[in-house]
Amino acid sequence: MSSEKALALIKKTSWFKNCSDEFQAALADKVEFVDADEGHVFVREDDIVDKFMILESGILGRTKLSADPSVKASLRDMKQADISGTLTEKGVLVDTIEGEATITGLLHCMSDVESSYATVTARGGPAKVWIMPAAEFRTLVASKPEFMFDVMAAMANEVRSGSKSLRSVMKKLRTGGGGDDDADGKDVLRVLCYDTTSWVSDVFKPAIDKFNASDKEAFHIVMDFTGERLGQYSATYAAGYDAVCTFVNDVADAETMQTLSRLGVKMIAQRAAGFDRIDTKAARAYGMTVARVPAYSPYAVAEHAVSLLMAVNRKTPKANNRIKMANFTLDGGLMGMDIHGKTIGVSK
Repeated sequence: MSSEKALALIKKTSWFKNCSDEFQAALADKVEFVDADEGHVFVREDDIVDKFMILESGILGRTKLSADPSVKASLRDMKQADISGTLTEKGVLVDTIEGEATITGLLHCMSDVESSYATVTARGGPAKVWIMPAAEFRTLVASKPEFMFDVMAAMANEVRSGSKSLRSVMKKLRTGGGGDDDADGKDVLRVLCYDTTSWVSDVFKPAIDKFNASDKEAFHIVMDFTGERLGQYSATYAAGYDAVCTFVNDVADAETMQTLSRLGVKMIAQRAAGFDRIDTKAARAYGMTVARVPAYSPYAVAEHAVSLLMAVNRKTPKANNRIKMANFTLDGGLMGMDIHGKTIGVSK
């Protein structure tokens, strides 16, 4: 009965539904059923992948932990009831695997040295999963040439479905941001600057030219500019770049960070002091460096505070609007007061 149930599930998978009946039946005889509780770990991050999974019901979560090896090691000795909470607290959810007959981990099983990108666990409740050991799968595929061609045909079908977008990304990766001809044989650091206005590019361009002209530097910087703000959808613009430069309204949440990481971006350089819109936990998980402006001029901040105080006291914005209309009267609450000799403070 279990073999028949497994066979019915295999016939629904996108990978194996078009394979021969013989190959499907051979797979059904080898898969093992696991009725997993929430938190059950199927694959650990960085471990060699020794199985692939076919989901019958439930949800599997793929979570990437902090790059700190001690965090990953602690998960091994943890009780199953505590695993989900720890993954939520110290990890970043990469994605979820849902839907009957969805397969995960298959491509890793083509080799016996492929390590897992993330930790795979049952998430949000129990999950019913059929498992195929990688070694048995490779032995099965190698047992008959027809089985090997079945797998090759399935792989070709999966690759074709995304080939156009893949070619576009690879072309961008090879060309990058341009400007390599002036690098004089030096390495090139490609940076995409998000949320750019003219005052940003006018400041950066001469500074970059000066940096590149120096013989002391081991690499050149090529920076391209876009007016788009960084987010989950605009993150794809960074294909082919080594780093992105962001501002206060750009959002580098976990999903955006995942996209940037997969595109090869290694660094987020925030041209502001605040980093509340950057998920630093996700940055650690994906091994990305985050830099920011450590501080602004304390004199500039103080002078700006004084200017705001005087503008409020002397009603400068309102007076400015009146002057534009040739109205030089002071009635209507335009009288301020002398600050000299007074103590000024800020209260909540």
